[in-house]
Amino acid sequence: MRWRLVGAAAAVLLATTPLPAAAQPVGEPGGQCAPPAQTVQPTQSWAQRRMAADRVWQLTTGAGVVGVVDTGVSATAPGLGGAVLPGTNLVGGPGDGDCYGRGTFIAGLIAARPSGDPDNPFTGIAPGASVLPVRVTDAPDKIIDHVGLAVAIADGIIAAVDGGATIVAVGLVSTLDIPELRAAVSYAVARDVLVVASTVVPKKGQLAFPARLPGVLAVAPVGPDGPFHDPTYGAGPALAAPAEDLVSVAPTGVGHRIGSGPELAVGYVAGTAALVRAYRPELSAPQVAARLLATADQPSGRLPNKLLGFGVVDPFAAVTTVLTDDPPTTPIAENLVVPRTEQPDPAPANRALWFAGAVVAVALLAGGPAAVAAGRRQRG
Repeated sequence: MRWRLVGAAAAVLLATTPLPAAAQPVGEPGGQCAPPAQTVQPTQSWAQRRMAADRVWQLTTGAGVVGVVDTGVSATAPGLGGAVLPGTNLVGGPGDGDCYGRGTFIAGLIAARPSGDPDNPFTGIAPGASVLPVRVTDAPDKIIDHVGLAVAIADGIIAAVDGGATIVAVGLVSTLDIPELRAAVSYAVARDVLVVASTVVPKKGQLAFPARLPGVLAVAPVGPDGPFHDPTYGAGPALAAPAEDLVSVAPTGVGHRIGSGPELAVGYVAGTAALVRAYRPELSAPQVAARLLATADQPSGRLPNKLLGFGVVDPFAAVTTVLTDDPPTTPIAENLVVPRTEQPDPAPANRALWFAGAVVAVALLAGGPAAVAAGRRQRG
């Protein structure tokens, strides 16, 4: 299934069409890039409601750096202001530009900031995270050098790790298993970086890399009605996430895009991993992956499910669930000062005692002669 984008104005009746294939670098005269998005989507998408990540934002909005290995990420995209690092362009220069639009779309799913406008409710899963773009291609639909693609993905993973990413979302899929790609994943695993990749390939019988490699979290796509119809998996999925009729941001313009494509699912899983890594920094990358599997919205029957793996990722459960094998946490030291009990002022009590004693003395003095006289009268 190809990556598709449509304008937000067509939210009711989607007419999805591919972006121009002959994409050119951002800013090049005559370049056929994604057109500006002009229409703001005024309601949450089904996927945003399904993820309901805002339920956990009182605990964490994510942190750290998430690498996006794809078509680059536009640093000027609305909603991503201040979230995008310069990144890397594997053909030279920074990665914080995007002609095709898919890398920016994935980055928006991960870390788009709240607009503050109730009529613009779109927000990424982890709006406190930063995005490190690694631009591998401007035209993923036109790639014919499959060996070169595999090498580029490998180089992109290494560049993301070296750039400080603790999670790497790979929006591209290679159908070739090459040593360079295995070495790149091993490089990430050795540095405690979680790699998230798509399981879907163009044709049946092909294999999906890096999703098939050890240490990679393989993600399957789902739509509003469940798994994609007759998906072409090249790897067994570990998790599933929304990938159809999604709302996110475009490289340019003040509005939103609606997009579909199996590779988009990596954005939701990577964003959830960013929430977990921020809230539970003591967890290693394998422990984060295990937590995502254990807390997913699991389908009935035997696990892993052939279409959904261990289920649809659940951001709230991933952050808040207490698992029996969670490592012990060290309580946060608190500098509490307990005030000493104030000593009561003895002066009022002493004055009361003196006053009572004086009253008794006066009474005795006044009553003494009368008592003597009374006694004499009784004896007389």
